[in-house]
Amino acid sequence: MRSYYPTIGIEIHTQLATKSKMFCGCNNDSRKAKPNTNVCPVCMALPGTLPVVNKGAIEMAIKLAKGFSAEVASVTSFDRKNYFYPDSPKGYQITQMDQPIIQNGFVEIFVDGKFKKIGVHHAHLEEDAGKLTHPSGADYSLVDYNRAGTPLIEIVSEPDIKSAEEAKRYLQEIYNIVTSLGICDGDMEHGNFKFDLNVSVSDDPNKLGTRTELKNLNSFRNAERALNYEIERQIDTLKSGDTIEQETRGWNDAKTITFSQRSKEEANAYRY
Repeated sequence: MRSYYPTIGIEIHTQLATKSKMFCGCNNDSRKAKPNTNVCPVCMALPGTLPVVNKGAIEMAIKLAKGFSAEVASVTSFDRKNYFYPDSPKGYQITQMDQPIIQNGFVEIFVDGKFKKIGVHHAHLEEDAGKLTHPSGADYSLVDYNRAGTPLIEIVSEPDIKSAEEAKRYLQEIYNIVTSLGICDGDMEHGNFKFDLNVSVSDDPNKLGTRTELKNLNSFRNAERALNYEIERQIDTLKSGDTIEQETRGWNDAKTITFSQRSKEEANAYRY
């Protein structure tokens, strides 16, 4: 019987525990704030405003690099990631594409009675978008820009993860590192530690399959469940002779299934 081999890569969005936002002086903690009150001309991208990078966010990134035994870039820069969506007042996100601040690190996880290294390809600084709410049954959506400009570090793993259990252990280890270092308060309920899961399966252990991306999970348990479901879904698809669509999928916790959301964009679609 033909065997199938999963490969998983993970992108973790960690909200930094700075007092102010990434490029302005607005309060970075809006958990108890009224909508659209922690905003200013800079994070709302009004004409003529200029961003100034948060020194505390840079210092936290350097501290995290040490936690990953990683390299701190001697030269780092920011880029524009262009997309048009109501939660982005600028029409683009300030992020790092070509020169991320953290490169070539690793963490160790303990699984199946032994330690395994998982590579951290890089981690970069960026700002978060606002928050969209879709009231049930309504023909409109609400947007709260309090989170717009919140400082994040996005941690990008190497595709070294081979099972849902390994993925769960990796996420828990990263969580322990960022909270122990004090760079993130770890409030997963409010989105301070969330992640995207890239997964593919192949019948050749030396070749990657077509990947799908599971977006915006914030629970270790759901990460493991979503990956197990998606791996089995892809295997069943291949066994039936069909092909895997490269796409973004969501996780329905109530039905314990993944579902299609949109076709997956390539980097050039964002015109960095």
